[in-house]
Amino acid sequence: MVTGVTSIHGWPIFTQLRNLLPDNQLFGLKPPNSVVPDAKNVESFCITERVKLEEIRDEFKPTHIIHCAGVCDLDVCEERPEWAHSLNVLGTKAVVDVFGKNVPVVYMSTDLVFSGYNAPTNGYTEDDAPGPINVVGKTFVSAERYIQKCRDYCIIRLALPLGDSIVGKKGAIDWIENRFRRDLPVTLFYDEYRSCVECEEVGRVVISALTLELRGLFHLGGERRWSLFEIGKYVLDRGGYSPGLLHGRMRHEEDNGPPRIGDVSLNSEKLRSIIKARSSFF
Repeated sequence: MVTGVTSIHGWPIFTQLRNLLPDNQLFGLKPPNSVVPDAKNVESFCITERVKLEEIRDEFKPTHIIHCAGVCDLDVCEERPEWAHSLNVLGTKAVVDVFGKNVPVVYMSTDLVFSGYNAPTNGYTEDDAPGPINVVGKTFVSAERYIQKCRDYCIIRLALPLGDSIVGKKGAIDWIENRFRRDLPVTLFYDEYRSCVECEEVGRVVISALTLELRGLFHLGGERRWSLFEIGKYVLDRGGYSPGLLHGRMRHEEDNGPPRIGDVSLNSEKLRSIIKARSSFF
């Protein structure tokens, strides 16, 4: 079972599993009122609805859970912290309470559990202590603590996924491109960095972790460190949009808005090395 199938990272995971499994062996959860994907094995309801989760447990009887549901919009989460806590923390607690005693759970967390201040030269490792500075990061740290109560768990802290979403309005690429298409300007930071990872790779790596039955805490980012401004430049050049639409600024120039991270690049050597070694072995 995959929760949050319409998320920027949940969709490539669900899509690749759909190519590997028959429909009766795969079940997806999407948010309330979502019209996509339109499939018999995908149901729409809030992740906090424990009764619905119990029905799935008893009827579908999932053997593994990949928990992708949650909210990462920095601005909205700062404005509505109770809502963010409900989905990210209480939603995760519901998943753990219903499935965590008997079913392995893979939880997709975020690099925003770190501040990015005084970042390690080679990126944050799994041994570095979280230090979130915004509501998103704080709620995901709390959610991780619930996941650790599962009998079998795998937490994958994910860098910023780059790709197109199923709904066309989730993730960095979609947000930037939607504004460019409407001839609207975008201002992005020169000094906010993420180790971006392609959505397709997220799907492949997570399925490998699932297949290899990995347990514990892992980081998943790309090889390159991107500033937000560089991501905007990539979208601008790819689409041939007017250069005047993209503007840059430093974090200290932001007057309003959520607390800004610095460099939250992840060191993914642990996960990649294990997958490479064990995949070769098998």
